[in-house]
Amino acid sequence: MPRRKLSAPPPRVGSPNWANQTIWTGDNLDIMRGMNSASVDLIYLDPPFNSNHNYAAPIGSKAAGAAFKDTWGLDDINLAWHGEIKHEYPGLYSLLTATREIHGDSMMSYLIYMSVRLMEMRRILTPVGSIYLHCDPTASHYLKLLLDATFGKVGFLNEIIWCYSGGGIPKNDFPRKHDVILRYARSEGYSYNPIYRPYSPGTVQRGRTAIKGKYFTEGLRKEGTPVNDWWMDVPKITSPTDPEKVGYPTQKPIALLSRIIRVSSNPGEVVMDPFCGCATACIAAEIEGRQWVGIDIAPKAADLVRDRLKNEVGLFYQGAHRTDIPTRTDIGKLIPYNHADNRKYLYGEQGGYCNGCEEHFPPQNLTVDHIIPKSKGGTDHISNLQLLCSHCNSVKGDRPHEYLLSCLTDKGWIKRKKAA
Repeated sequence: MPRRKLSAPPPRVGSPNWANQTIWTGDNLDIMRGMNSASVDLIYLDPPFNSNHNYAAPIGSKAAGAAFKDTWGLDDINLAWHGEIKHEYPGLYSLLTATREIHGDSMMSYLIYMSVRLMEMRRILTPVGSIYLHCDPTASHYLKLLLDATFGKVGFLNEIIWCYSGGGIPKNDFPRKHDVILRYARSEGYSYNPIYRPYSPGTVQRGRTAIKGKYFTEGLRKEGTPVNDWWMDVPKITSPTDPEKVGYPTQKPIALLSRIIRVSSNPGEVVMDPFCGCATACIAAEIEGRQWVGIDIAPKAADLVRDRLKNEVGLFYQGAHRTDIPTRTDIGKLIPYNHADNRKYLYGEQGGYCNGCEEHFPPQNLTVDHIIPKSKGGTDHISNLQLLCSHCNSVKGDRPHEYLLSCLTDKGWIKRKKAA
């Protein structure tokens, strides 16, 4: 497949603190927390759907060894994240609590997992950036509410329906033959490049007959009819002999990702897939002349991107495979986190109260601590620092602050609320 020329990216609000063509292996939450703000122009994600299935690539396929489970319980997520959401997005917290009443622990744990990651994705998008969340009807209505709570309901742009054929036909149900792609913008002024599909032969003939060809032929020179929000012209990968097929469960076609990338980004801009799997979004971004970065929990993703770039694009992989957490470079020069100036500032900001149990202490009894540990993508920036009493600091250890909040709430240790 021909590869578009990579042009120089336009001026940016934020700059990526990683190289183009980087594949990360690890928890995408930790990695995204280490990424610079406003550094990505387009995010496409095809996360687990809470389908109650476990997926594995067949032995002998190119993706053999890749697997993920899509069944959820409270053991699968850090319930402490619920505390983080409660403090940052109270409306979203109420939604998650209601979901537990309706669907039980499985759906709530899945939505908590997705919520904390969507919060980071919003931060790292540029002001003109967009996000496309690929899902199916299992949880699409709940995921839309998460996106509304995170991006604001005015950020919603489209519910795209991707229709396809193939697969089994149930006896007692309508065949389920579509996925949902939710499209949101970071803010007004988002990038949008309209695309068109050719007129059908019948439409061309009727148009020429009706207006004797003159004006309709002029219209043909402008690329046909605009693509709308239901896509029936991009086939699903079903045939075992399809040249794109690598055997990865839930693999999507390059044509689908190319369309998304063309519509919502420009040549040279940065595309990210935080659940990159067999790296279709990365391959499509390379073909369309974009920079790209992918993250996946399975190391197999790095092997697949190398193989696919060579076999499908004719390009030897020049990027990086990383397992570390990036260090943010967009927060200026930092002083040591436990510096006296930080302690003095935080003591005033917190009014002398511990940011955990909320009890009042003299300055010497409070310790400067990271809200998100550096091992999880946190920084020494003042916005990631707090003062804790010795007891709360001991309970928290090297875990994120939401863990402490969860412990304190569960044990009833919080005795007072902070002043509004």
